[in-house]
Amino acid sequence: MNREEQIAETYLRSLGFMSMVFEPDGNIPPDFSLDGTIAVEVRRLNQHSLREGQARGLEETRIPLFALLESCMSEFDKLYDGRSYWVFVRFRRPVGKSNSNKKAIVKALIDFLNNPPQLPSNIRVTQSIYLHIFPSQTVDGRVFRFAGGTDRDSGGWVLSEFEKNFKHCVEEKTQKIKAHMDKYASWWLVLVDHIAHVFEENEKDEVKATVSTNSSWEKVIVLDSLSGKKILEI
Repeated sequence: MNREEQIAETYLRSLGFMSMVFEPDGNIPPDFSLDGTIAVEVRRLNQHSLREGQARGLEETRIPLFALLESCMSEFDKLYDGRSYWVFVRFRRPVGKSNSNKKAIVKALIDFLNNPPQLPSNIRVTQSIYLHIFPSQTVDGRVFRFAGGTDRDSGGWVLSEFEKNFKHCVEEKTQKIKAHMDKYASWWLVLVDHIAHVFEENEKDEVKATVSTNSSWEKVIVLDSLSGKKILEI
């Protein structure tokens, strides 16, 4: 199971069904069956970048970019001369290809070391990637230290982001179960939320008024990715 399925499993077991089976029909929907009659699909509810009709989870770009930056920075450790620097990255999509980004990042860091500017310094790496470099306490053998990053496509008003991505996830899962729906009496969708985490009571009413499911789902349950608790049910 992935982490979202593990969170869903813990919640579903708390409901007291006589039996619960993971992937009862193999590596096809559903993810779980409850008492052999209820099918449950599980999905991460996360923010997406919608470009050219394709939706991608924001972390699909962020995680590889951060890893690439850390890899590039490690190449400079052999040049340690008693000074260390924090490196913070800001980016927006599309970020481009990894090979091109690696060359651009390495060049930017070389230029920085060869012509040290006044710190803190903002450096444009590509049209989509910027580095913010500022002093660090010295760390033996480390020239650059990763300080984190800002995803300029992330954020936004929580309720509007939740509504937009909830719709995307429901539609995606609806298409996925179409060929399997007649195998079970009812279908549930469990979304493990990485956007809002918690809603006030008045916000729950607002969310329920703005989002909708379809006839494929008896219910949609939203769980908090941090606590595993149910945020709301639609």
